[in-house]
Amino acid sequence: MINEVVIVVIRYQSKIRWFKGERELWILDLVKLRDAFIENGYQVPELNDSDRFGLHILDENNVETFLDKIQGNEISCSELSKRLASRFPSARSWWDVADLFPIMFIDFDAKSVAAFYHEGVQMEKYIPQHWNGEFIDFANEYPENIFPDDDKFWVKGDSDLLKVLNERARKQ
Repeated sequence: MINEVVIVVIRYQSKIRWFKGERELWILDLVKLRDAFIENGYQVPELNDSDRFGLHILDENNVETFLDKIQGNEISCSELSKRLASRFPSARSWWDVADLFPIMFIDFDAKSVAAFYHEGVQMEKYIPQHWNGEFIDFANEYPENIFPDDDKFWVKGDSDLLKVLNERARKQ
């Protein structure tokens, strides 16, 4: 797999937190992913304890252990906001700042995953049993009670910089 660093949003105990990390880190069920490769005729090594700290299936039962292990990957909303502010003036569209925006919203409270990305593994497909996954533009479509505007680094008061970037792209 490509070692692409991505941004994700985690909702746990009703709190929104932002993290960065290699894309594979955020595939919640590595066992399902491995099995899918095997079913398609690929030879894949066994999972071991070096794979995501030995947490091959990440769910509500081991999220605290996982969060402890990746606390160095947490990134503040204000840091993302600063990065966007520095690049926003020259950005012609969302594509120019896409690396700042989350590709996944993992809700450990509701046992659900929302993913929105332009390529790569279908993150929403490889999730624990009894979880729900969907491919959806959660940044724009999730309700305020799930993903509040106050927790979105691109929204400041009445200004939604993501919408502005999308408008810029349409005008080109």
